[in-house]
Amino acid sequence: MKKTLIAAALLVGFAGTAQAQSVTLYGIVDMGYVYDKLDGSSATNKLDSGALGSSRFGLRGVEDLGNGLKANFQLESGFSADTGVQSTSGQLFNRQAWVGLSGGFGEVRLGRQDSLGFNWFRGAVNPFGNAYLLGQSNTVFNVDGVEDRFSNSIFYLSPKFSGFQGGVGYSFNTAGSETTGNDADNPAYSLGVRYDNGPILAVLTYEQQNGADNDPTQADIKNLQLGGAYDFGVVKLHAGYGQLRNAAYVSGAEKQNTYLLGVSVPFGASKIMATYQRVDNVNVNAGNEDKAIDGFAIGYNYSLSKRTTLYALFNQYSDIGVRVDNGRLADRRQFAVGVQHKF
Repeated sequence: MKKTLIAAALLVGFAGTAQAQSVTLYGIVDMGYVYDKLDGSSATNKLDSGALGSSRFGLRGVEDLGNGLKANFQLESGFSADTGVQSTSGQLFNRQAWVGLSGGFGEVRLGRQDSLGFNWFRGAVNPFGNAYLLGQSNTVFNVDGVEDRFSNSIFYLSPKFSGFQGGVGYSFNTAGSETTGNDADNPAYSLGVRYDNGPILAVLTYEQQNGADNDPTQADIKNLQLGGAYDFGVVKLHAGYGQLRNAAYVSGAEKQNTYLLGVSVPFGASKIMATYQRVDNVNVNAGNEDKAIDGFAIGYNYSLSKRTTLYALFNQYSDIGVRVDNGRLADRRQFAVGVQHKF
């Protein structure tokens, strides 16, 4: 009888421990047909992964430590569903790899994680976020700029107060391991504040990635982004502005001014999205007859369920590449249809 009671007590104890920690396996598998045409070159027709959103899998977990304190972690790996290969060779958790603590004070995270400009601004202000091929924010925002994800970083995210939240992060070396003396490292910091309450979203972020001390040709990259959205219910309007200085560490490079206007219209299980984006003085076009890149994107989503979405998109951007036949700037067009499933 005593052994039975002891066993029952142990089982209850183990059950309590298991319930105190929660680990979730999640991911996205995204596949579709993509037509891609750059002026002066033959079109590419392919079955490709990640048009609506990069294919990935990950683990996230939380343990309740008591008194409002929690331990959290996230590990996330990107892959190409059409080939099964890792998005970044030799880097399993290329998207996220961090551990942290959260409570009434906010949250502290240590490891590899998104910059605030990548997540809070470019992922939220553009209706296409950081996806939809050339429709994504990075087509014009932060071109050859600050790393989207910071390795070797520590971030602090404040609690939310009536829709307001602030964040600050620092990386000892954004892309690789720290070196002795740090002379060859590229440290960076990320600052952000956002208001997300009801129909209003407003975001301001600033990032700076410093050049290596032992390389005088590397200037400090500075990236400021400001934007927001307003949801009227039947339609949501989006707008954004960015200014990038010293893209790709080029000292004295002209500043890039970037603009975005967008709209998203939900109806039933469907949603239509459209954007116009422009960047002036973009580095890739420096020295050419037109140093701006601009274009539009339009997309359509149909939700078969909360987890499965059919999509179609078209975009066209001017002067975004170089023709192979005569070296002049080339326009680019893309069309895609596909399916995305989340688990």
